Amino acid sequence: MTNFKEILRLHYGGFSQRAIASSLSCSRDAVALCIKRAKERGLKLPVAEETTNEDLRTLLYNSQEGIRDPGYMLPDFAYVVEELKKPHVTNGLLWTEYLVQCKSTGLKPYSISQFNALVRDYSERQNIVLRQDHRPGEVLELDWSGSAILLCDRLTDETIPCHLFVAAFPFSNYFYAEAFSTMKMLAWVTGVVHALEFFEGVPLILRPDNLRTAVLKPDKYEPDLNTAMIELAQHYKTVVVPARTKAPRDKNVVEGSVGYASRQIIAAVRNQKFFSLGEMNQCIWDYMDQLNASDFKKKEGSRLALFKEQEQTELLPLPTKPFQLFDRITATVAPDYHIEFDYRFYSLSPNRIKSEVQVKASADTVYIYYKDKLEAVHPRLPVKGQKSTLPEHIPEKHRDYLLWSADHFLSQARRIGPATEQMIRNVLASREYEVQSFRSCVGILRIAKRYSAECLEAACKQGLESGFHSYKAVNAIAKTLKDVVIPVGESASGMDVDEQALGDLYCVHETGGSR
Repeated sequence: MTNFKEILRLHYGGFSQRAIASSLSCSRDAVALCIKRAKERGLKLPVAEETTNEDLRTLLYNSQEGIRDPGYMLPDFAYVVEELKKPHVTNGLLWTEYLVQCKSTGLKPYSISQFNALVRDYSERQNIVLRQDHRPGEVLELDWSGSAILLCDRLTDETIPCHLFVAAFPFSNYFYAEAFSTMKMLAWVTGVVHALEFFEGVPLILRPDNLRTAVLKPDKYEPDLNTAMIELAQHYKTVVVPARTKAPRDKNVVEGSVGYASRQIIAAVRNQKFFSLGEMNQCIWDYMDQLNASDFKKKEGSRLALFKEQEQTELLPLPTKPFQLFDRITATVAPDYHIEFDYRFYSLSPNRIKSEVQVKASADTVYIYYKDKLEAVHPRLPVKGQKSTLPEHIPEKHRDYLLWSADHFLSQARRIGPATEQMIRNVLASREYEVQSFRSCVGILRIAKRYSAECLEAACKQGLESGFHSYKAVNAIAKTLKDVVIPVGESASGMDVDEQALGDLYCVHETGGSR
């Protein structure tokens, strides 16, 4: 607002209108109009000390004669203020339109400087601010810093801009800051979790700005929150109430803390080189601790002292486990009874083939739901293209093949007997690569189904004593023993074996049937 009292004081002191305008950083037209109105109203100079600037404004401009010369046209202030909020609309453009209106009405226009002064004065009178009284531990405000700290790559010497996540309490101004290389969802949630751990408690309300990582669709009355923020609030038993759109005063503390952190921290480390986020954040946290512990300029104490004495005890307790961010997708079960998630494949019951399922994944676990019912849990695979298949999901006709492995064959052989287990070990070791012997192992183990487990165990024992370790050898021996009743656990040694069969075994052994 124009300082009418100072204009009149300087005018009484003999200063020129040009000097007064220069001294008070206002237009010469405003100075001239103030002096003119003072003369018209018969105001005696000097002005009494108890007279305020607002008293003078009312006397000079709001008297019965009106605030203007009747020959001049006043701008439509409400219209001008609203139009200035639109993109690319300037005071000069609106003043030009105002001139056109003046011509149509025959009234004289104000100059552009006086036009701007009148609009500014109207805006200041309308811009009434509610002072907010914050209660301890009630609200935690969250935001990103627009300024960046540069992270250096040792190999390429390129720089990566890192932004500060800031969380601050309006009551104590106690704040937490951490740098991240991105401003995506994972970084945002990690910042919130780390902030709550730093404060060692949870506020009643989390108040973020209307950024996409927190709010899907901003609305003055019913904003749509991101699923991750809803789950985070549920985990910590708090609520998320975003700031109103285009209302920075709703989160004035964190805006101030962001600016404070930018000036005090980012500026302080501007000449330092950081080669890792850990190194950068350690430096940031050192500065943060110093700033939180430093005394206020306009009141007693510090952010840290005020937080410890009055705010920390009002916070809700932290849960036993920190919040985990989950990736979410909807997938369709393929004919091979697997779904694809993050270029990895996870099995589900064959009954769900062609069904749509919901996938929720943390950093180390993948959960698959069908109609809100948990159907499968897999460890999250580290490498693209990998496949996780749970045994219970494998159809009977696929099970033998998909479960082929050395451990699987040894486990099956161990159930039959020690001779069978040793025979499988010998067969697995007989090839350069274990996988080359898998079919031989399958053939040997199926002899138990064809004849009996006792017959296979006896055949394996006889084969081991004879130095044979191949499917053909064991199968030939088993044929000679299939009609012999062998009690479980009884040795098969001493039994007659067909000489022709032994000859066949010898031939197989010598011709490379096994190594």
